[in-house]
Amino acid sequence: MTVDWCDKYITEKGFRFTELINDDFFQPFRVLYQAGHYVSSIKLMLVAVDSIGYIEFGESSRGEDTPFVKWLNEYADLTSVEVTPRELWEHRNSLLHMSNLDSRQVQKGSIKRLVAYVGSIPPEVELLEENAKYYDYRALIHEFGQACNKWIQSYSDDPSKFDQFIQRYDLIVSDSRMLHIPLTS
Repeated sequence: MTVDWCDKYITEKGFRFTELINDDFFQPFRVLYQAGHYVSSIKLMLVAVDSIGYIEFGESSRGEDTPFVKWLNEYADLTSVEVTPRELWEHRNSLLHMSNLDSRQVQKGSIKRLVAYVGSIPPEVELLEENAKYYDYRALIHEFGQACNKWIQSYSDDPSKFDQFIQRYDLIVSDSRMLHIPLTS
């Protein structure tokens, strides 16, 4: 049994980067998605963006973009989803802190409320778009996957990033790397 993620994902064959990111981030929100727990799945995906943003950029200084926003700006193309990194940040704030759709910035009217959907919206459904933007959660998952691929590639392009990756990744917790000790009766 290993406690250190490096033992499992760094082998004589190399670093199994994609597998690590899948096990720690994609698998948990995939399980919830497949079970129809879409809001919980969205929350975990946004936590994944948060964690990966921290791994890439570290802590942010007051007044600058958060690592979440920086990471999306650097690696994601959200044009097909029709949301911005800043809107997703506020969506994250409202869902994770209050389990509603209205962050402080949404309440102030400076950012529109984001509303996720899964599937196709029938043409007869009238969307209230004055203060809200609707996005396809499946499209966001796809784009997050593409952004992760681009991010992972950045480590091949610049191997000097790897030391900082290890330092920051050691601070990330996940179900796949949690120590499980069998209980005796």
